[in-house]
Amino acid sequence: MHTKVIGPVVPLPVPFKENQDVDYVALDSYVCFLRDKGIKTVMTTVGTSRFNLLSMEEIKKVNETVVKAAGEDVVTIVANPSHGSLSDALSYAKHAEEIGADLFLAYFPDRHYGDDAVYDFFSTISNAIEIGILIHEMPLRNGLGGGQVHYSIDLLSRLFAQKNIIGVKEESLDPAHSEKIVKKFSDSAVIIGAGGGMSRYLRDYWLGAKTYLAGIANFYPELELEFYDAMQSENYKKAYKIVHDIEKPFFEATVPLGWHICLKEALNICGLLPSHERLPLKPVEQEQANKLEAVMKSFGWVK
Repeated sequence: MHTKVIGPVVPLPVPFKENQDVDYVALDSYVCFLRDKGIKTVMTTVGTSRFNLLSMEEIKKVNETVVKAAGEDVVTIVANPSHGSLSDALSYAKHAEEIGADLFLAYFPDRHYGDDAVYDFFSTISNAIEIGILIHEMPLRNGLGGGQVHYSIDLLSRLFAQKNIIGVKEESLDPAHSEKIVKKFSDSAVIIGAGGGMSRYLRDYWLGAKTYLAGIANFYPELELEFYDAMQSENYKKAYKIVHDIEKPFFEATVPLGWHICLKEALNICGLLPSHERLPLKPVEQEQANKLEAVMKSFGWVK
């Protein structure tokens, strides 16, 4: 997996029908689209995949749908939600292994009362399955008061010493801490830089990063792959131009409207997924959808 998880990793929004049921047929078709366009790694994330809105049975069926549709040529990373007990997390992890997922993305669902509890949580999962494990590394709410707590370098070192904990989805939201993690572990662990897309990879590439969480690749994989190929061939001028002439203005137009719902609407505009959401999450307003479509037309992504 250290050599296979490279380039853009595409997070998968879960599609819903108009009646708010999960649309597994649309999800299958969408994963096949990404596979056929050359995407090599897909992920059901805690956030983009709307796992906070799904039942345990739905989450497992989403994960299974993704793995089956991806086939053998695409690395599949499936997750547990941000809530639930250790027993629940073990159920998701064991199911991920049963369905043939390549990696399990594990989220610690509690407050931080000390590193030992966090270590024990991931260690227990590590001892229960044989497939690789990624840590969803986000700031933890401090159970003792005083704000949030990062996964320290020492804690990550302890966790990476486990037999199959092989990396993180790095989402510390702190550029200085992110830099420390990429510098320290990029040669020995999978570090998926979350947030920022290609611009994040432009930053982390020089620190040794080999992969990142994509954004535009969700609906226009060709551009993201063109950028990644430019970076690998050291055509940095081309890669920089893609980021600053296309990705940056697109994010500036969409992120203030709400990235996750704008991403779903972008997929709807491209005819890839319906824009329906499950309450309390609502799709973008029509006026916002019109603005988004205008931006996408200006880049030539839709007619």
